[in-house]
Amino acid sequence: MFLYGRSTDKRGVSAKQKTFAPLMKKMALLLGGWLFCLSLFGQIDPKKVTIARDNFGIPHIYGETDAEMVYGLAWAACEDNFEAVQENFLAARGRLAEIKGKEGAIMDVLAHVLEARPKAEEFLKKKKYSPEFQKMLTAYVQSINAYAKLHPEEILTKNLFPAKEEDVVAATIMGLGVITNVQFDIIKIFGNNIHLSEVPQSGGSNAFAANANKTADGNTYLCLNSHQPINGPYSWYEAHLNSEESDINIHGATFPGGMSLFIGANENLGWCHTLNYPDHSDVYKLKMHPKEKLQYELDGKWETLEEYPVKLRVKLGPIKLPIKKKFYKSKHGVVIKNKHGYYALRFPANRDVRAPEQWFEMNRAKNFDEFKAALELQYLPGTNVIYADKEGNIYYSSMGQFPKRDKAYNWTKVLPGNKSELIWEEDYIPFSELPQLKNPEAGYIYNTNNSPFDATSEKDDLNAEDYDITIDYLTKDNNRSIRARYLFEQKDKITFQDFKDIKEDNYYHTPLYSSSLQNLELAFTLEEADYPEIAETLRVIKAWDRKADPDRKAGVASIFLFNVMKEKFEEGAFPGENVLSEGFIVKHLKKAQKHCKKHFGKVDVTIGEVQRLVRGGKDYPVDGMPDVLAAMMFEEGPKGTLSAFHGDSFYQFVKYTPNGVEMEAINAFGQSAKEDSPHFDDQIPLFLNKQMRKLTLDKEEIMKDAKRVYHPGG
Repeated sequence: MFLYGRSTDKRGVSAKQKTFAPLMKKMALLLGGWLFCLSLFGQIDPKKVTIARDNFGIPHIYGETDAEMVYGLAWAACEDNFEAVQENFLAARGRLAEIKGKEGAIMDVLAHVLEARPKAEEFLKKKKYSPEFQKMLTAYVQSINAYAKLHPEEILTKNLFPAKEEDVVAATIMGLGVITNVQFDIIKIFGNNIHLSEVPQSGGSNAFAANANKTADGNTYLCLNSHQPINGPYSWYEAHLNSEESDINIHGATFPGGMSLFIGANENLGWCHTLNYPDHSDVYKLKMHPKEKLQYELDGKWETLEEYPVKLRVKLGPIKLPIKKKFYKSKHGVVIKNKHGYYALRFPANRDVRAPEQWFEMNRAKNFDEFKAALELQYLPGTNVIYADKEGNIYYSSMGQFPKRDKAYNWTKVLPGNKSELIWEEDYIPFSELPQLKNPEAGYIYNTNNSPFDATSEKDDLNAEDYDITIDYLTKDNNRSIRARYLFEQKDKITFQDFKDIKEDNYYHTPLYSSSLQNLELAFTLEEADYPEIAETLRVIKAWDRKADPDRKAGVASIFLFNVMKEKFEEGAFPGENVLSEGFIVKHLKKAQKHCKKHFGKVDVTIGEVQRLVRGGKDYPVDGMPDVLAAMMFEEGPKGTLSAFHGDSFYQFVKYTPNGVEMEAINAFGQSAKEDSPHFDDQIPLFLNKQMRKLTLDKEEIMKDAKRVYHPGG
């Protein structure tokens, strides 16, 4: 724009300038080309990044520097699931409804309530990331933009690229909000059910570890089995990362959009996350002025709510309908109005967004002390971690950011919004005061989203009374935790196959109990004479051995459980309130019987006929049910079937031996989300047959067997 100086003709161009115009034009083109390359690759030379794809398309990513490694991870994720990467950014910008309609609008509203975009911009201005991690963030965004530039046909909508660092940070805030269950307080406020105090726990996750005190061969075992959606932005993305700079050599999984692995294992140690369910967020009811609009009381004075509306464009068929909804801000946080009044939300998930940096430090830890130092950073707002290492250590921590709260108040209930003393700041309970358990005498540790105080044998468990009451940790079990402890205690010593069998177990323990639906056992004790209209269904479920295998004639039980959970969730009932009446159970047994007769012509339908794993145009019978260890959650499918959408997806077994680490893994579908890829569904047969892929961290072996070795963009 500064090619021309003083004007001497109608266009303001001098004769001298006319003489040099062609040369200047060439220089501008060269400069533009150089800037294009710079925008594509920034400070990262893609030729220094190597991606090796194995037989199943798993990317093994090598870089001399951490930033190069991250560049390669971003590129590989875009190659395999660019749609999910974009969906993360669209939701963070409040634009997902433009392509996904009502479903996307829910995520857009969540992003708005979490203040994802403004908080991300504010956070980056404060420059809280270390310089080293900032380089990685910059490289990550550059890689995504480079991919978008070279693959414009894959871009979902206009004006999405170039992506910015704020997009990644805002998407991170979204993820942190979800893993700390802020969305459930939002659901309760919208549903006028804010009095309910707990959150649903149906999807679940598992993690197990055992050392020489429990293992028959004296080796240390670890199982990574975090349950996630099978598709979409929060599905597992498998990768092997290697950086010479930090000596990282780790295999595990992240989400499409993650800058390092969220769960994984290296030669020295490994870990897995499960969600914990303490009180991560607080709700305040504001005392509004009886006459003055948007005035709320605080410490005897009247403050004014700031208007904070959200404007969406929601896809409805061929059109995009503009929708506006009112939200507000108070000194507590974002405010939502329902029929009972104005409620403010406050939570740690959007206040410090250094969780990705903490995960990176966990990725490069070499021993227990380094790993624990990474946990002590306390950037993650909440989650459990189960850990094991080659030295034989096993460890559990229920970690997070928990404000120092006044014990005189019940923080699980709605708080008075007129007292500023209840508006906490970022002064959190220290990590050292949170539940931690290392090397219990029993030699095993587990978590299945259950209580931190039920993590090993009863004699080794932590005591709930030793921890701050305002955190409100779970004290309940679920079917998976009951079953896990039962299975670990069946033998004095377990083999590695025994350990794997615990993860693959798909029995409902007797009596059937879940923290989500506490008295389901009643359905199995009803007398046929009392309910002759459902006698054949009662005979089927009473004959069922409680195992969720495809060949079991308990499809009617699957339909029954699905409908019960669906209704209880939709009506806003949460754990603690879910003691089911006999009438409610009978109603849904009748509904399940009618469903099976209508769609399958019989009641003794098998689980595999009802439950299906669907990928592209193919579908397969699949085992698992909600809250068995090999868990699977379902949504309504075609012709009366149920389609798996959440639960067992990616999982990994690790064994540390004197000769090194042995690992194997599997994913429900395949590495790629693109239907034209050979790796779109190539792991399904293995997954359904409980077969695993052997893993290696050895570069020479990986390169020898690689099906493709290349550089990003090449």
